[in-house]
Amino acid sequence: MSYCTVRGIRIYYEMEGQGDPVILLHGACQDTLSWRFNIKPLAEKFQVYAIDLPGHGKSALLPEGPVDNLEAYADFVIDFIDTLQIKNPIIVGHSMSGGIGMYIALKRPENTRLVVPVDGAAFTNGTYGAELFSNVAINTPDWMEINFRTICSKNTSPERVNEIAFDVQRCAPKVAYNDIYAYGNFSLRDRVADLQVPIFFIHGEDDWSITPEMARETQKMLKCRSEFRLLAGNGHFPHTENPDSFNKAFLELMELL
Repeated sequence: MSYCTVRGIRIYYEMEGQGDPVILLHGACQDTLSWRFNIKPLAEKFQVYAIDLPGHGKSALLPEGPVDNLEAYADFVIDFIDTLQIKNPIIVGHSMSGGIGMYIALKRPENTRLVVPVDGAAFTNGTYGAELFSNVAINTPDWMEINFRTICSKNTSPERVNEIAFDVQRCAPKVAYNDIYAYGNFSLRDRVADLQVPIFFIHGEDDWSITPEMARETQKMLKCRSEFRLLAGNGHFPHTENPDSFNKAFLELMELL
């Protein structure tokens, strides 16, 4: 459990293990706790970093307020990587952070070994219209909790679903809203073919928010090396819903590098 200073603000991160560096980036409205079932198992093989993005968890907000686009998040993570002098990391990004990881790879291909989108794609599903943003703004915490519950698999234990739903309640409403806005306005369709860094997808079979088909479509756009692992019985949060199967899939994919 550590802090560093990036752009003048305190950023919380966890680091464990030895070996090649892996950076875990949480999804919208979450923080490093979303990786609590993954850090130690992955740290048996890698040096694992998990970061609270600005305004999330124990990290401070930027002076200009919550971040409202994924490219800006990517620029901040690059600054974090430079601050800690992390060399050639594997970027693992859940949901919106899959997009952040792809931006990082586009901007820093010489210092990015691999991107692993976890239930991520190069675009959203088109449901992020004005009506949705209006509903989110009315009662952001309740909307987020309900939404997070529905995008888990029906096979996921109620206890684990509750943990995921409670996680989102820690996020400040303004930060949560800006995360949803950022992801809703995200698309890399016109830049995916420029990616040079390998992209290895891990995806929950039952995710209806960012569907496996969306990740497959992203994979087809790529000219770089790619792999795909579909995890049955998992929704949008496979690393939390069924961490054993996620950790196994991740470590197996790393054997292919």
